[in-house]
Amino acid sequence: MIAPENAFALFTILVAASAFGMIGERKGWFLGLSGVIVTITITALLTTFGIIPSASDTELSVPIYDFVFTYLIPISIPLLLFNVQLKRIVKDSGRLLGIFLIGALGIAIGAIVAAQVINLGEETYKIAGAFVGTYTGGSVNFMAVSTTFDFVESPLFPATIAVDVGFTNVYLMVLFIMPSLSFVLRFFPAYKAEAIEEVVDIKKEEDTAMPVMEKLAICFTISGVLCVLGMWLGPIMAGWIGTEINLEVLIITILITLLANIAPQLLEPLADFAFEIGMFLMFVFLAVIGAASDVYAIINAAPGILGFAIIMLLVHLIISLIAGKLLGISLHEIMIASSANVGGVSIAAPMAATFGMKKLVTPAILIGILGYVVGTFLGIGTGLFLQ
Repeated sequence: MIAPENAFALFTILVAASAFGMIGERKGWFLGLSGVIVTITITALLTTFGIIPSASDTELSVPIYDFVFTYLIPISIPLLLFNVQLKRIVKDSGRLLGIFLIGALGIAIGAIVAAQVINLGEETYKIAGAFVGTYTGGSVNFMAVSTTFDFVESPLFPATIAVDVGFTNVYLMVLFIMPSLSFVLRFFPAYKAEAIEEVVDIKKEEDTAMPVMEKLAICFTISGVLCVLGMWLGPIMAGWIGTEINLEVLIITILITLLANIAPQLLEPLADFAFEIGMFLMFVFLAVIGAASDVYAIINAAPGILGFAIIMLLVHLIISLIAGKLLGISLHEIMIASSANVGGVSIAAPMAATFGMKKLVTPAILIGILGYVVGTFLGIGTGLFLQ
């Protein structure tokens, strides 16, 4: 019904679907269902019923979809990582850092095991890399790894996102429940509050004197400069290494990490604002992914992809529990670290608060932020190993 050339109408639909998903999730309209899934479902249905063009049709050129793939994803990565300060993370995250890193390793091992058990075809390594990325840091890494492996336009990509979001919620529910199971709890030492030092909240007050328009301009300028550098260095580095994979997003991630640690005074006051912009751009991208959904491919691929994710997280959980037991870490701390791996900052910090462990809230935030950096490298590395 809406022609591919009608960019304004299509962009309005993408933004509206994104807004509905974000607002509905915050207000509880979807009864706990992720706003990401709702946004993807809306555009998938619009594509299925022929209202908007498909983003997976290789014979059809849709300029607005190309714009989102080409520009919005790269520029959103730096915006989401303005507050990645490695020194503070290592210093203030206490014992959670160790079990978090072990859990990240468990995710990579789980992907390798899953790849031996379930063969998803030629794109198995891409799916594994994307899952490792998202289960180490979150959706930021999922998109970065998928872009690197040219997986975003695959018919299996929407199914992978659907399984990721849907099954992740189930896994996180298990993490919340486990500390209440007495037969599990008795195998682990009790949590000792004094084991973690009190730390200062990493979020500093923003410069309220800076107008929103100026913040917007500065955020996009910084992100744009890093993208220019990353896209210039990407092909050069790929030539030196002798690889054909797209290194641009990976280099952009490295550059924003370096800048955030070299000049934190520049980025930290803008971090919260930049993150909100980045998440909005990510939702618009996911709306395009919904428009690329091949319902038949999802139906055929989802059982295998679901099995793949189950094996990965099962291996991760087993490794985390064994390591935590050997290191004398409480079950509550293990669950918080695992939630930081799989769910990121937005889950780990509330989980610590729910458990009544106020001193773990900030460390949970810190290791969740670390996951944004580690996830991309670990996901790409695991994918290349399996390839």
